[in-house]
Amino acid sequence: MVVHQPAFQTESRYPRIVIIDVSDIRFPTGSDEEMVFQTFRSYLEAFCIWSRDLHPHEEGLVPGVAAAVKARPWAVSVPRESKDLSERAGELLRNAWATEVLLNAPRILGSRDLIGFANLWAPVQAYYAIFEALTALAVTIGGSSPPKTHQAMLQWAGSRLPEANSPFVEPWTARVVGSPAAYRYEGVAGVTIEPISNLASPRLENAPHLLAKALKTTRRDQLEGKRGSWLKDGTTKAGTKRKRMPTAEFSAKAEKFRPTTLFDLLWRLRVRSNYEEGDALLSGALGPRDAAAFHDAMAEIVAATLVTIEIYVCHVVGKDAIEACADALAVPDGLQAFSVAARVDIW
Repeated sequence: MVVHQPAFQTESRYPRIVIIDVSDIRFPTGSDEEMVFQTFRSYLEAFCIWSRDLHPHEEGLVPGVAAAVKARPWAVSVPRESKDLSERAGELLRNAWATEVLLNAPRILGSRDLIGFANLWAPVQAYYAIFEALTALAVTIGGSSPPKTHQAMLQWAGSRLPEANSPFVEPWTARVVGSPAAYRYEGVAGVTIEPISNLASPRLENAPHLLAKALKTTRRDQLEGKRGSWLKDGTTKAGTKRKRMPTAEFSAKAEKFRPTTLFDLLWRLRVRSNYEEGDALLSGALGPRDAAAFHDAMAEIVAATLVTIEIYVCHVVGKDAIEACADALAVPDGLQAFSVAARVDIW
């Protein structure tokens, strides 16, 4: 069954109103675990699909992103080889690269059936690979005192995305701001975001909308998580502890809350895998191919994020320094193609 909706004339390849084809929606058998797994798989795959379209390259997503990163304005305005690679930054990069190797190891060293088990820890490894690399970037940019907590780093990274000297390209720049009454989307390549089912099968036409859905639901969770602390900040007119927060006050605080980004989505998935919905990642896939698709998308996002940071750091400290740093990591031969070793030539 196809549900037709009025279409708007637009020059964008991402139509404002997407025709909903029920055959495009993944219908799990009904368990909560499958619903959660399919939701996050759709989000991650949509990010990769949109990235490939925005930055096309015959060799794939990572080279395409690398070329786009090097074409950004920062490459002209940031002084080349202006700093040394600090010992701490080098250590952080090796930590990121080693974690990426662990993330990819099950794809090479085990059977396809192993991926279903690897997915339990894949979000943790993916998040920490990126967290360590972002910290190395912060050390390189700002010295020896980078953000030390996860929330501080998420805020720092999000604040960097819209800056002219930021190496990050779309859709990494995608952000959701505002309150539940008025969410707004920034850095989304001019796409007008429309509502979509979280279970829609990712396609080029709906990829931006699925990513926006991922960021919006992540922001919703963030804001609800802040409600308790915001409630404690105030009292009633009689001076007693409040039991609820007026909607207008909650909206005002939500408007001031930092933007929600891909990094927040990865943190959300990392927390869920450890503390909330590990069973979904273990048993939510509909089969080995389904599990592998989730894992592949996550690994690809990590590689493309790391290459963005590597190119910036390479520009600032010189290629020789960062190559020497990478050479100190003895990546097994079978995993060279899924590691920093595969990216050196595109820095």
